[in-house]
Amino acid sequence: MTNRIHALLRKLIVEVRLLPGRALSEKEIAALLHVSKTPVREAIIRLAEEGFVTVVPQGGTYIAPIDVQRYMEACFIRFKLEEGAVVEAAKRHSLEDIARLKTSLAQQRAAAEGEQFTDFFLLDEEFHRTIFAAARLPGAWSVVNQAKGEMDRMRHLKRVFAVRRTEKVIEEHENIVAAIESGDVDRAREAVQSHLGSLESKILELSKNPKIWTYIEQINTRVIKKRVSRGSQLPA
Repeated sequence: MTNRIHALLRKLIVEVRLLPGRALSEKEIAALLHVSKTPVREAIIRLAEEGFVTVVPQGGTYIAPIDVQRYMEACFIRFKLEEGAVVEAAKRHSLEDIARLKTSLAQQRAAAEGEQFTDFFLLDEEFHRTIFAAARLPGAWSVVNQAKGEMDRMRHLKRVFAVRRTEKVIEEHENIVAAIESGDVDRAREAVQSHLGSLESKILELSKNPKIWTYIEQINTRVIKKRVSRGSQLPA
């Protein structure tokens, strides 16, 4: 039950359906889900450890602000681990792995053509998970998936603000699959680097989307004001 509640709350936070600064009540969540407060408390503790919520002693529990530093750290972790995974996939893939990746590409095209962008996001996730499976490193994807929560929050913000590069993403995915299938390690590394970008490119990307940057600043400022008005302090 704790795992289910954690997964649900994490999904709502990552998809920016629970906004930064919103209070979380163990009692209300437990009543809504018809469970005891214990699994809810345990799920919130896990979310706090992941940086998604902030627990203020005697002041309540709140959805954490969007943290650009944590976003950059998540990008770094993903870049390094996925580059290694693509290299291993080029060396160790099977015909079944390539078939699964190509099926995913076809599904991504269908979702893009139908403007099913939420479905496209999920298919994108499955595509990258399949790369780690082809590398025979499925556990490494679990590490990436947990680390990239702030990255996913930013990706969903882009979706909200209609910042999309769907066609380009599919083209880059095609290049990655072709490189893995060829067994060319250098080509595979270059393909995934081109797809994921760099820390510098992510900063530049944010600067080119002032609406997102302004939204982050506004909502984080609102969180700070709420904390101050309650007489609490932000954690160091």
